[in-house]
Amino acid sequence: MLSSEMDTRRSHWAGTLTIFLTFAGMLLISWRRWTSPIIDSGRELDLPLRLLQGEMLYRDVHYLYPPLPPYLNSFLYRLFGIHLDVLQGVGIICALLVVALSYRIARRLLSPFESSLAALTIILFSAFKPAGNLIFPYAFAALYGMVFSLAALLFTLRYAENARRRELIAAGTLIGLATVSKLEFSFAAAVTIAATLVYQHRYRIRGLISDSVYSALPVAVIAIPVYAYFFYHVSPRILIEDCHLFYTHLPQSLVIYNSQRSGLDNPLSSLAQMLGGAAVGISTMSAVALASLLKTARQSGIGLTSQARRVLLWSGIALGAAAAVIFITRSAQRTNWDGSPLRALPLLLLGLIVINWYRERDRSLNLFIISFYSLAILARVALRVPSGGAFGSFFLPTSLILIVYLLTSYLPALIARWTDHERTGDFARKVGQVLLLMLAAISLVIFSVRYRKNYSFEVHTTRGSFYTRPDVGIAMQQALDYLLSHSTPAEAIAVFPEGSDLAFLSNRRMILRYPILHPDFMNEQGERAAIERMQQANVRYVLIVNRSMSEFGAKVFGRDYNPLLGQWIEEKYELVKVCGENPDPLLRIGDPDFFIKIFSDLSPARGRAGSRSR
Repeated sequence: MLSSEMDTRRSHWAGTLTIFLTFAGMLLISWRRWTSPIIDSGRELDLPLRLLQGEMLYRDVHYLYPPLPPYLNSFLYRLFGIHLDVLQGVGIICALLVVALSYRIARRLLSPFESSLAALTIILFSAFKPAGNLIFPYAFAALYGMVFSLAALLFTLRYAENARRRELIAAGTLIGLATVSKLEFSFAAAVTIAATLVYQHRYRIRGLISDSVYSALPVAVIAIPVYAYFFYHVSPRILIEDCHLFYTHLPQSLVIYNSQRSGLDNPLSSLAQMLGGAAVGISTMSAVALASLLKTARQSGIGLTSQARRVLLWSGIALGAAAAVIFITRSAQRTNWDGSPLRALPLLLLGLIVINWYRERDRSLNLFIISFYSLAILARVALRVPSGGAFGSFFLPTSLILIVYLLTSYLPALIARWTDHERTGDFARKVGQVLLLMLAAISLVIFSVRYRKNYSFEVHTTRGSFYTRPDVGIAMQQALDYLLSHSTPAEAIAVFPEGSDLAFLSNRRMILRYPILHPDFMNEQGERAAIERMQQANVRYVLIVNRSMSEFGAKVFGRDYNPLLGQWIEEKYELVKVCGENPDPLLRIGDPDFFIKIFSDLSPARGRAGSRSR
């Protein structure tokens, strides 16, 4: 018994060291390559600074998410200085917290070694995936909400283990913090704790109500005063109709965007991809079963039992059928499905929830809770689960834990039970572990190459330096250098349709209420207000960034949406510089060459002749 405990402890510390070294290695490989310029990054950098300078969220600066993240980042600017490294440092700490919390959650199901495998998977496919890392996320609101909801999930698991109400209070407090950070994360954690209480109490209504109060009261204590403050100081119409704080009165552009993300824009295609993903998963599990059965038969020298032969037959049939489904799906799809089995996660999670609802073992309850949370957090992308990118990094950690559990625990136990042969299950477990290690090793190499090859241009600024794609970096550096040499920090600039990181990094002021100007956000009255605000602030330089908004239903700012504002800029300003590898003034938004056009109100008395294509 003592020897077993020592082995577990050694395995835990070895796993912890491996996790730390992998995280540190990826941090060094990707150093200062986390920022994705222009898209969303400007809002995350500049908005806290505007709050620090006295502007009020929602009223003075448009914002779609709850208020805690920008005010917290503003406080960090006050403490540590106005610098890109401040937010990147917070991102590193939060990414470490995500990995640590995920490891502790995985330990509810897995051994220390397998929990380390899960943590390694999360480091690579969540924390450091190049297309959407956690160090500098698309929204710090999502990063903070993710940390709070994962911590709430961990306390929910602890409550399920010991039934102590202090765990419910802690979970409720964290859900309250998630509620003022990003609502979908608080939703996932809240419905998970509700499902856990129903699972625990079943028909004991009094206990269910009592424990629900313990978990819900901290949420109310945190969330109600925060939102009441803003309802009092800011018009409720601005919060509900203009900033869509509670997903109300959504403009058509956000409806279009969210339908694409959720898969509802083409549900039949989404369902086909889901079936294809399920086929990939089934083929993988069938291959593991086949390899395990054949290896066991070869080692034993006595062949397979009749039961094992039946399993072998059905595994082969499943493998063949899955291969056919994958081929048909890939051939019929007009969308870019990457063949990821993660598309089928909702089906897997639903199965785990139903199966474990009727079991009464400790691990079954943990499986039920983690599966329920994983499905709830995927609600927004249920029909089209991403394998990474800006969203996948936030939604996938607990699902990745369950995939590791499936390959290294559930499937091996199932194979051993079906074949009535313990050795077959042990070999299947090793096969699953090797597959995961190979996937981690290959991904580490691929991601390392991508970071170093794709993000090779360093942008230098007084508020922080970072590496990005050469075409984007060259344009940004030229634009920043121009602003530094032709304007002063006291001047206000305007950037359309987004890219306020140019203002932050050049130490210039953004005066527009909208950090990101999506289609349908600003009506004609709003355009006139923006024009008046620019006139009052004597905005001398306007920057137009090659940022197509086609995913929001309209492509070109000033032509496809907000034409009044675009026409006013066309009449009042003249083109003075095209920043980028190709300085052609005829470049238009949507062209493959990335550019930033700088317009100047240099001579108001002179007519603005000439071509100024956007």
